[in-house]
Amino acid sequence: MAAREELENPTAEKPETVTEEVEDDEHDAKERVLQRYFLQEWKLVKSLLDDIVSHGRVSDSSVHKIRSIMDKYQEQGQLLEPYLESIVSPLMFIVRSKTIELGVASNEILEVLKPICIIIYAMVTVCGYKAVIKFFPHQVSDLELAVSLLQKCHDTASATSLRQESTGEMEAKCVILLWLSILVLVPFDISSIDTSIADDKTLGALEPAPLVLKIVKFCKDYLSNAGPMRTISGLLLSRLLTRPDMSMAFTSFVEWTHEVLSSGVEDALSHFQLLGAVEALAAIFKSSGQKQLLDVVPRVWNDVTMLIKCGTAARSPLLRKYLMKLTQRIGLTCLPHRSPSWHYVSRIRSLGENVQCNNVLNISSSKSEESPDLLPDEDMDVPEIVEEIIEMLLSGLRDTDTVVRWSAAKGLGRITSRLTSALSDEVLSSVLELFSPGEDDGSWHGGCFALAELARRGLLLPISLPKVVPLIVKALHYDVRRGPHSVGSHVRDAAAYVCWAFGRAYYYTDMKNMLEQLAPHLLTVACYDREVNCRRAAAAAFQENVGRQGNYPHGIDIVNTADYFSLSSRLNSYLHVAVNIAQYEGYLYAFADELMSNKICHWDKGLRELSAEALSALVKYDPAYFANSVVEKLIPSTLSTDLYMRHGATLAVGEVVLALHQCDHALSSEKQKQVAGLVPAIEKARLYRGKGGEIMRSAVSRFIECISLSRLAVSEKTKRSLLDTLNENMRHPNSQIQNAAVRALEHFFQAYLVSRDNAGASNTVSRYLELLTDQNVAVRRGSALAIGVLPFELLVCRGRDVLLKLCRCCEIEVHL
Repeated sequence: MAAREELENPTAEKPETVTEEVEDDEHDAKERVLQRYFLQEWKLVKSLLDDIVSHGRVSDSSVHKIRSIMDKYQEQGQLLEPYLESIVSPLMFIVRSKTIELGVASNEILEVLKPICIIIYAMVTVCGYKAVIKFFPHQVSDLELAVSLLQKCHDTASATSLRQESTGEMEAKCVILLWLSILVLVPFDISSIDTSIADDKTLGALEPAPLVLKIVKFCKDYLSNAGPMRTISGLLLSRLLTRPDMSMAFTSFVEWTHEVLSSGVEDALSHFQLLGAVEALAAIFKSSGQKQLLDVVPRVWNDVTMLIKCGTAARSPLLRKYLMKLTQRIGLTCLPHRSPSWHYVSRIRSLGENVQCNNVLNISSSKSEESPDLLPDEDMDVPEIVEEIIEMLLSGLRDTDTVVRWSAAKGLGRITSRLTSALSDEVLSSVLELFSPGEDDGSWHGGCFALAELARRGLLLPISLPKVVPLIVKALHYDVRRGPHSVGSHVRDAAAYVCWAFGRAYYYTDMKNMLEQLAPHLLTVACYDREVNCRRAAAAAFQENVGRQGNYPHGIDIVNTADYFSLSSRLNSYLHVAVNIAQYEGYLYAFADELMSNKICHWDKGLRELSAEALSALVKYDPAYFANSVVEKLIPSTLSTDLYMRHGATLAVGEVVLALHQCDHALSSEKQKQVAGLVPAIEKARLYRGKGGEIMRSAVSRFIECISLSRLAVSEKTKRSLLDTLNENMRHPNSQIQNAAVRALEHFFQAYLVSRDNAGASNTVSRYLELLTDQNVAVRRGSALAIGVLPFELLVCRGRDVLLKLCRCCEIEVHL
């Protein structure tokens, strides 16, 4: 792996030599590895940073260069983490020193700090705020300094609001707010730090200091912001108001949020303020202690229940998402912290042990050790409000937006982890009700998310798997027709995620039977799903199960075949990956059944055509099965009332018959008679008329081409019928139908007319020559195409006539 990565990054900076005898800890080893891949431009970034530190200022060109480099690593922020301290610390030192040197009142201070804050905020967007703020200065004296700096930014906002993005005003505010989120954690009473009240004896013991009121005021203003300042302000408030000395400030803020949540939203600004208030409350309930929050739970919960029912929430998916976050955290506040004794504990410690020891795994106790604070199930008193919260989260699983369903599923998993075994069974039963046939795709999607969360947290016990797995199998194939298209790709994707979670959560002895049941369905989706994300998700789930469970037959070979890149092309997945996997026991018939049941009748015309080819590609593994069972099932479907089914079945019969011929497997005479009678039966049923008649003509032409290539035995009457069909399709104004008919004519003549001294063949040539002078342009075009594919044996006696007719047809017509 390391060698391959070095080849991929030949110019990357090499780490310094480290003696082999010294074993570094995990962090140092990770840092050494990441250094190998770190950006090639590190030397440029380092030189720019050195120049910034030496001059104490940042030029616009330096800002642009550094941001353009950092933006490349938006999806790989971990590559920058070993260098964060080298980047962030000197920049924050400049912010602090320049603020002290120039003074907050100076007009020059913001011009110096904004470009620096742009760079720091770029690191926040790439690596996340948690990784960056570790390198912010955190002296106690910096608290007033940062508040004053934020005051300066806040006061100058109105003059530059229209140029906020270009001047770095937003980045400066975000960086200062993040800085304050560290500084407010000082282990001293903030009133003892506030120099404005050093000699003020009138301030009460629990009354918030003016410094705190300033911070809260700024945060309230920024909670109305539409950008990242809203989220960072909520983070700052959650750390400030949950301090032990902030009880009055906390109560005052809860009252303010009550006014915001209970008031109507009349404009965009009020809506963003509503979002900010709910987001801030969710952050506070995440950070604060249970004792402090229990007093305000009834009031906040009442606001949440009223807000979730109003029209504002119905129109805003983001608001509903934040309400789900707040709901679950209120529920966690009402429940005691406990480690349930009944939950499932995986006994696989590492993948390495799974591979090296060949299923000889270290086993730990499946039950948590007894501890004094572990509450027995029978001693737990569940508040009534928790039932309401669980009901709201279950309704959130039915929401129309994915972000809401995902938040509800995570919340349900967290709350269930603190419930008794009996209550968790009730939650599971409610989740399984989401998979009933009457539910829509959103409910199935949310149900899959919830099951995955329960499995990941060890809350879905192996004894429940037999009733869960069949539902997941249905979800893997969920595809509901909606007019000219279908819905369900998101459900199939989520079902694959559930299977992935199963692989990580359960010990191989508990998962063995379930994996044998899931594997064919996972590989069916991986090979034959229409959407590339579903194919890749199913393949990843299968790979995870093979790696975690171990000793799955041909598992490694299949994983190497169905990898991320090979499944990117639908054509490659259908005709190569699936064919390679079908050679292994247990997959051929599952693949054939999937193609016949779901794919040849798919609403996508291209997918039906590809499915017919894919079905024929499997014939070589069991020709007798396809000659008897598959063909027998497909023949009646060619006359189905459903257009998609009869179109796909007609194509599939032709492709399978051709594949059987290529495998030297002959159909029985009865089957040959049934196959040869398909076209007359279709014409008798008048399936060329009405909706779908054109695609049926193309399918019939391809069917005739396939049976001609396979030299299927047909009667003289059937030959004439097939030739009449092709001639009719050849005259059709649709060019695709004409081309399909011409391709079929080429092989039909070779198979049934050239080998015999047939006067009808000569008459056919004469007829085509006559049609070259027809007044209908489409008829002339089709006749010319047909003559072009006639075999030499039919043209040799009429060569001169053919050339003269064709030359005459090439003359440009003049229409008066």
